[in-house]
Amino acid sequence: MGEQFFIFNAKFLILLAFILRVFRLGSQSLWFDEGWSWHLATMPLAEMVEVTAGDRSPVLYYGLLHGWMGLVGQSEFTMRYLSVFADVVTVALLLAFGRGLMHGKSGPRWGYSIPALLWAVSPMAIWFAQETRMYALVGTFCMASSYGLWRWVGQSASTRAARTPWLITSASCLAAAIHSHYYAIFLLPAHGCIVLGWAVSTHQIKRYVLPYTLAVVGIMTTVIPWLIYAARGFAYSDGFVFPLNTIDGRLMEWARAFISGGFNAPSVTQWQLLLGLALVVQILAFAWLRRWRALMFVLAIAILPLLSATIAVRLVYPYKSVFHARYLIYAAPALCLLFAAVRPRLSLLAPCALLAIWLPNVIANYTNPNIARDDTRAAVQHITEALAPDDVVVMQRDNFAAHYYGLKGANILAAPKGLHGTLTNETQIVNEINTQAAKRVRLMLWQDDVVDPQRLLESTLWANGFQIGELNYRQIRLPLFQVQSPLRPIPFTPIPAQFGEVLALNGVWLRPSAIAGDWFYVVLRWQPLRPIPADYKIFIHVIDATGNLVFQRDKLALSELMPMSAWPADQPLRDPYAVVVPADLPTGEYRVVLGVYDPTAQNTRLPATINGQPAANNAVQIGTVKVESGK
Repeated sequence: MGEQFFIFNAKFLILLAFILRVFRLGSQSLWFDEGWSWHLATMPLAEMVEVTAGDRSPVLYYGLLHGWMGLVGQSEFTMRYLSVFADVVTVALLLAFGRGLMHGKSGPRWGYSIPALLWAVSPMAIWFAQETRMYALVGTFCMASSYGLWRWVGQSASTRAARTPWLITSASCLAAAIHSHYYAIFLLPAHGCIVLGWAVSTHQIKRYVLPYTLAVVGIMTTVIPWLIYAARGFAYSDGFVFPLNTIDGRLMEWARAFISGGFNAPSVTQWQLLLGLALVVQILAFAWLRRWRALMFVLAIAILPLLSATIAVRLVYPYKSVFHARYLIYAAPALCLLFAAVRPRLSLLAPCALLAIWLPNVIANYTNPNIARDDTRAAVQHITEALAPDDVVVMQRDNFAAHYYGLKGANILAAPKGLHGTLTNETQIVNEINTQAAKRVRLMLWQDDVVDPQRLLESTLWANGFQIGELNYRQIRLPLFQVQSPLRPIPFTPIPAQFGEVLALNGVWLRPSAIAGDWFYVVLRWQPLRPIPADYKIFIHVIDATGNLVFQRDKLALSELMPMSAWPADQPLRDPYAVVVPADLPTGEYRVVLGVYDPTAQNTRLPATINGQPAANNAVQIGTVKVESGK
């Protein structure tokens, strides 16, 4: 009867997981990263190996996707189905794992199936199971590796011959996980701690440590040569400053993703507190059942990868964007294993609480249009329909999702070319636009604050034409400019102004005229004189003839990704500002003044000089603008 119940439970939960993951699988557009997966998977294998050596994830997933696409095709549905299949296998592994953890205990026989139920309805699991990326597959490999290790250490009465295949399975799956994504390597110290703890507690050091050491050697024999070959790629610089990777900040980021999938995040403190209480209850449930080794095993594979990854990132790459919660997705199903203990019955409240958090987010995932990937498909359709013969389209980076949807042609350019990097100079792309004698330029911007934080190309178009429209598809912006050909460099006016002892303003461009209700543009060119001690804000005030402020723009210079405190002292930087002129502003000429202030010191302005002389109110006039009526 017990075996029949297990089979029925397994079939039901696997079917539930499959339905939730396959439902509307192909409805959403591929987004930027999925386009990169598709592009890599279409390459010959030798070229794929070479290109992935310069990426943040190794080759295995792309090779599997290459073979999968050869069998079933390249639709959104079929490409994502590989992740669906992998994640459904994870649900099956959780069933077996939960049963193994609770083997021989008293209590409801269905308790072992709760981890699989939770993962089946997890919004985090469903989201990444519906994506043409490697994260679901990494979760499957890591769960299989941990399950194999559990079977190996737990069969103390078995012969070496009976136990060894489980150790080989564990090592092989972990090696496969690492070759799918580098962050899987952080499961290795967790497994090492488990084996060492098991060996010490059973007084069988030789029985456990020596075979496991050989297994680790086998794993690293496959991994180290690849790491040496790919060392240039997996921690490349993005060209911008990432906010400091604090350990607690990254852990909270992961917790938000675990709670909501990261896409419909509820109140952070409220739900994270509830999750924390639920986990404490489950730890106490394991303790009540005296399943100490099972508890230590689960805590190790769930918590230690999170801690080791966040500590490593903080110590080695504090200013690089090398952490995302999805990189450690494999810790999430491990955390679900804590909910296998359902004695006393009061502990059932913990998984019920988690289900109460997750189910609204699962429903919203299918029904809320604001929870969706970037609609590259619709963006490409709009560009294609609106494209005129003399138009040029410039993508920021090569958006291969756009190529997947057929955005091709001689008038499609990329700046910068390739998947990585930032735009540091607009000269080359401006020359390419001029070669095509463009009358209109359509920008396809994705994460433009990352790729072009100085807005080098966009500000050049401000100075050479007018923006005549813009559509947005979530993170994708599609501004359209009418331009004068050929495009010319921005004609900066020298301004001999200095702010404090740290910052010089060596050029300004602003549009001399503006229409009420339309955009007014200012572009500054800063020259840091020395390392800047704080992240100052800039104010641009537009003032009428009586000295009244009529409109303004205050913000951090550039962006949070390139704060002043991280500016190199020897590099001039372009700082663009766009502000809407009030629609009811009277026609007339207005002065434009600029200043720098410290938002952390009661908005104290830095001393400003012009031609070496103090500027009134520490504000430098940078030009005038003639405002005309928009009626």
